[in-house]
Amino acid sequence: MSLIQIRGFDIDIKGWGGEDVHLYRKYLHSNLLVIRAPSRGLFHLWHEKHCADELPPDQYRMCMQSKAMNEASHGQLGMLFFRHEIEAHLRKQKQQNAKKI
Repeated sequence: MSLIQIRGFDIDIKGWGGEDVHLYRKYLHSNLLVIRAPSRGLFHLWHEKHCADELPPDQYRMCMQSKAMNEASHGQLGMLFFRHEIEAHLRKQKQQNAKKI
């Protein structure tokens, strides 16, 4: 079964992505064995992702997930997520140190 037989990419998708996910799902629902094999000659050219406000909610969420996975480390994302707790801890430490003086 070829790319043409499964009707390739969904060209009706407007704006950011999702077409690659839909293509992968078409292959999964076919009779083909799907594997993802690394290739030294294959690479993804980095490009900025712009998640437009006009995207439908599910497409916008996927865009933001892709942006998060590719443009920040787990550590950076964790620091952003827990920043209020970290800031509160630092304030408490400063207050305790000020009392000691």
